[in-house]
Amino acid sequence: MWSVQQNEQPSADDIVVDLLVTAGRLTRLAGAISEDDVPRAVLRALAVLDEHGGIRVSEFARIDRCSQPAATALLGRLVTDGLATRTRDPQDSRAVLVELTPAGRTRLATARRAFAAAMAPGLADFPLDRLIRLDTDMNDLLTALRAVARGRQ
Repeated sequence: MWSVQQNEQPSADDIVVDLLVTAGRLTRLAGAISEDDVPRAVLRALAVLDEHGGIRVSEFARIDRCSQPAATALLGRLVTDGLATRTRDPQDSRAVLVELTPAGRTRLATARRAFAAAMAPGLADFPLDRLIRLDTDMNDLLTALRAVARGRQ
């Protein structure tokens, strides 16, 4: 938890750091205990394309914080596997947009369901209303932070 003294109130920064660490740990735990074998990089790529729609390779690389050659190779693998398509960017005929195919959406949904199934036994005694509240709160937080992110783009 927060790295503050017991009697001190944590700062918003301390709480956000803890939320980010916990979210990352939850994701890694789900991947480790899930029977789905999709590589983390592939799952991340599918999730980025799902969230952002058709995007340029350079934008994907920025979002995923990888090099453009690494993004090109990863997205090329998704295209080869039928999970994404490349189309000409209508704004710039020299560029391409990469987006999920229906098979890519299905693959992402399958992996996410496998993660949920793997975690379900650990949540059997966790109150449903608390899970709903956590989900709502995390989505509210995401909405607020997306507004900040839009201001930086």
